[in-house]
Amino acid sequence: MRKFIHTGFAILSAICMFSANLVAAADLKIGYKAEVTSADPHVLNGNNRNVWAHVYEPLVYQDERLRPTPALAVSWRSTGGSSWEFKLRPNVKFHNGAVMTAEDVKFSIERAMHLSGPRTFRGYLKDVDTISIPAPLTIQVKTKIPSPTLPDALGLIAVVPKSIGEGATEESFATGKSAIGTGPYKYVSWAHGQRVVLARNPDYWGPKEPWDNVSFQFIPREPSRVTAMLSESVDLIDGVTTNLLESLSNSKKIDTVSTTSYMLTYLVLDQYRDHSPYIKANDGSPLNKNPLRDLKVRQALMTAINREGMIKFLMKGDAIASEQLVPDGFFGHDASMKPSGNDLAKAKKLLAEAGYPDGFKMTMHCPNNRYVNDAKLCEAVAQVFNQIGIKTDVTTMPFSVYQARKENADGQAEFSVFMIGYGAVTGDSLTGLNAMIHSPDKKGGWGSINYGGYSNKQVDALIEKASQMMNEKERETLQKQAMKLALSEGAIIPLVQLNSTWAVRKGLTFKPRADGFTMAMDIREAKAAN
Repeated sequence: MRKFIHTGFAILSAICMFSANLVAAADLKIGYKAEVTSADPHVLNGNNRNVWAHVYEPLVYQDERLRPTPALAVSWRSTGGSSWEFKLRPNVKFHNGAVMTAEDVKFSIERAMHLSGPRTFRGYLKDVDTISIPAPLTIQVKTKIPSPTLPDALGLIAVVPKSIGEGATEESFATGKSAIGTGPYKYVSWAHGQRVVLARNPDYWGPKEPWDNVSFQFIPREPSRVTAMLSESVDLIDGVTTNLLESLSNSKKIDTVSTTSYMLTYLVLDQYRDHSPYIKANDGSPLNKNPLRDLKVRQALMTAINREGMIKFLMKGDAIASEQLVPDGFFGHDASMKPSGNDLAKAKKLLAEAGYPDGFKMTMHCPNNRYVNDAKLCEAVAQVFNQIGIKTDVTTMPFSVYQARKENADGQAEFSVFMIGYGAVTGDSLTGLNAMIHSPDKKGGWGSINYGGYSNKQVDALIEKASQMMNEKERETLQKQAMKLALSEGAIIPLVQLNSTWAVRKGLTFKPRADGFTMAMDIREAKAAN
């Protein structure tokens, strides 16, 4: 009898402990507007990087304003004009139990440099020449030229164990065989088009995470994300627009959090063709030259745009007006540059001085499902162009179609005027200056997304000097000079800096990020928040 009682107590204790564990289990469910498209962390895609940043870590982390902070590297320094040294964090373990070494870091950078495919990090690593290991916890990266932003670039590269081998494939990552990182969460599963499931890493080197399991549930349709939030099927959703806020505002169980993101929407102007295909005379006949190559015409377009009106009547809380490449708080932001009010009379005068007193006809192309209010934003821009005599039609299309048409194999735009978005993923305007503003130069790796073909040798010289300037104060001055000059000439026409907004279950705290990433590490129960 006594034995039975002891056994009964043991069983009862075990049940109680099991029940306590069930109660203590903390699962976080995130309603995510995008879908993961690849399991390989070295395939370039922002939405993928958001999810896999829970599993894999870089040498250098980015804080909420994308400023560099230590991650797998505890420190870094320039050791000369063309060399950087990174000191690695000791005793970091991969999810398979192996200790991270300098060989793993070297392997990871070289894999990212040489991975084939259209969407890789090769462009960010173009300055890298050689990688050496002078000491067990030291990496030395020699660059082809002085490279002041190399730590930012390496902040995008996930570190994986060398043991996965050069033969690691998309399939081996997707099945979990090669999905081995050092991050606070381990890879569990990926159901294509449905969800990614992660589990807490109990051996993580950093702060211990409160969530036992984290799931990213892919819910691309806005109404469906709202329904999931209101029904408490998820704890948080991203991609909340002003329209969605109206649906959520009556709930007393939901808070919203917002921040200015790195995503700039802007107009590209065809400046490289003598005759632009979607620009005609008022009677529909061809013009004898491309008016967008005239500085005064570009300045007329810039002067006509009413950014503040777009914010007030269209974008509301979804964006802020912008006349530069990066938002406040980013390296290279110029506080002296303020959004100007539209001046239709001045715009008409500039057109007349350029030889187009009666304007001309043009078609502007835009996506209709990529950015917040993208099609409506284009229509608002077209309205002010019409007001100064440029008879502007708007053609919109799904981004999948738009993406295929916006540039040819040579990187030149099919369209005459079109809207696109760009995000300074490194938190530095130099990335945009190199890619969007510098004259196109495939051999040199410049102007990779300079779709309009803007070219100014003085601007190029400023950008190239900044790209090799190791003194940060001097570099920022050069970047501001290049940006001011290029934008005064209509290299592109910035429109708005989009905001990122989330809906969060009451009782949770969430720290928003400028890259719009939704990180479980930034989500906490309010009672546990510091």
